[in-house]
Amino acid sequence: MSTFWLNLRKIGFGSIPIILFFIFWEVGAGMVPKGVISPPSEVIKILWTAATSDVLFKQTAVSLGRVGMGFVLSILVALPLGFLLGTFFQPAEKLLLPFFRMCEKLNPFAIIPIFMIFFGIGTAEKVAVVFWATLWPLLFNTMAGARAVDYSLIRAARSMGATRRELFLKVILPYALPNIFIGVEIAAQLSFFMIIASEVIGASTGLGWYYISATTKYQLPLMYGIILYITVLSILINLAFGRLKKHFLVWKEAVQIH
Repeated sequence: MSTFWLNLRKIGFGSIPIILFFIFWEVGAGMVPKGVISPPSEVIKILWTAATSDVLFKQTAVSLGRVGMGFVLSILVALPLGFLLGTFFQPAEKLLLPFFRMCEKLNPFAIIPIFMIFFGIGTAEKVAVVFWATLWPLLFNTMAGARAVDYSLIRAARSMGATRRELFLKVILPYALPNIFIGVEIAAQLSFFMIIASEVIGASTGLGWYYISATTKYQLPLMYGIILYITVLSILINLAFGRLKKHFLVWKEAVQIH
């Protein structure tokens, strides 16, 4: 059987639970009192209206823009710091690690009001929330990846006259990439949830604001529609990062096969 038909069969079997979910949802919505659950037929219709009027995509762009800014900032801080502490400054890592772990344990949802006090309820606060939430998984996984480098490879590279730049680009970075991508995947999931939570608590634009606005106006189909849309969007983001990981770590899979 060709790869195409195998993939088609896999998609078909994977779609069965989703189809059953929507069927049960549609039937269940008709069995409960009106105004409690909107049927998916109404939800998809209102989502289509929101999409064709550009409102949905405008709010999505706002939220993803905030996520992107916070995510890029955390990468710019976490990756260099993680490599430095995990390789050349390990005594400093031992000194700072308890403090970093304490910061990581601070519940990001609980400290959103603190960010609001410092930055207001504009874009800066949203970016700061995403930055804080994504910094720690990126930092700790980069440090772990840098620490896991086989020192025999470093010694071999040095014996062949490798400079620090070559050592980093050709030995340390490739070895640490699997751990970094684990941190990136965790951070991507966290960033999306945190931006929605932050916009729900206080914002005038974004998907979280759009959802809370629909809730306040008791636009039930739209409320369920936004929940469904956010769920699908988060799945697509996870799939995109999964593809990215496979693309960059194809050499690792080849090594494991051999």
